[in-house]
Amino acid sequence: MNYDFDTVYDRRNTNSVKYKKHPRYPSRSDLIPLWVADMDFKTAPEILQAIESVVAHGIFGYTEPDDAYFRSIMLWYKKRFGVNLEQEWLVPCDSVMSGIATAIRAFTKKKDAVLIFQPVYYPFSNVIVQNERRVIVSELASDGIKYTIDFNDFESKIIRHRVKALLFCSPHNPVGRVWDEEELIHVADICAKHGVMIISDEIHADLVFKRHVPFTAVAGNASVNIVILTSFTKTFNLAGIQGAHFIIPDPELRAELKKVLCAQFSGGLNTVSVAAATAAYQHGEEWLTALLAYLKENIYYVVNSFQNTKIKAFLPEGTYLMWLDCRALGLSDDELEAFFVEDCGVWLNSGCIFGNGGSGFMRMNIACPRATLEKAVDRILRKIE
Repeated sequence: MNYDFDTVYDRRNTNSVKYKKHPRYPSRSDLIPLWVADMDFKTAPEILQAIESVVAHGIFGYTEPDDAYFRSIMLWYKKRFGVNLEQEWLVPCDSVMSGIATAIRAFTKKKDAVLIFQPVYYPFSNVIVQNERRVIVSELASDGIKYTIDFNDFESKIIRHRVKALLFCSPHNPVGRVWDEEELIHVADICAKHGVMIISDEIHADLVFKRHVPFTAVAGNASVNIVILTSFTKTFNLAGIQGAHFIIPDPELRAELKKVLCAQFSGGLNTVSVAAATAAYQHGEEWLTALLAYLKENIYYVVNSFQNTKIKAFLPEGTYLMWLDCRALGLSDDELEAFFVEDCGVWLNSGCIFGNGGSGFMRMNIACPRATLEKAVDRILRKIE
């Protein structure tokens, strides 16, 4: 089947977060929004059909996932990642970030230290602080081509601050790393050695250009210390529907997590999200293959466009988010944001919000029709050449 990723849809006046007015520049109505991580593509037609069927039924009562939902996830993981999951390992929740908050409350106590690798998705530090835990940062190392974990710094921070949990991003947002198996094993071994719980956000697991390894596949004896969170919503552009799930092999951890979910009356999936998730995992692979090919072309377009300029685009191994090194422009972070918004008319994420190592960088969402991306890149190039 041929899928259309080129049509430009008008998303304004739809309550879209991506297309709202810029909070610092509300007068600008011509901005091209390439910031928040949702796509400007319609989801797979099989998913739309499943949603339309639910809507046509017209009754939206209390709903819980059925065996077909769980089987679809298990088959997906077996086919795409070579991992065998058990149905009881899967615990539905309403979103990955709410699930992370639940896991932090379940497996750490107030004032405990939780470590993150920065620069990283900025809600990570927020969810730690808002749950009255301490943020410990180990900064990722970069050779200008890709980012890696500084394992010596990582382990020393664990020891020095008595870290109780690692909040891990795999694949990594915003730097685009898809961690190698050896790196994951090293992380798991260090955490097992020091009794550190691993909470792994793997929402971008399907949006990769090399092999993604789920953390449970490499942890060995350390698997009892691991909780994975992931979702169909990022893969198939369904963030507005919501829905996610934990993968927790260890029964004691699973019981503790469920206890906290019950205590906070957290919801799971709803009528629409159950249908959408099941259809996505059963029938969405062909659409995803076409999407990844389109995204890859967009990525290379951006990399090639910024060659020999003062902006360097890192080549991501995963996600549809590109990490732009803009330090050669010689601007402060506030000036950099103003440059892209006021001078270029393009709304990106400022790198500084992602923490240590993000100053002087910008994050660009390239999951949009090529015409939109070309227009945005052309605006930028006109201002830096």
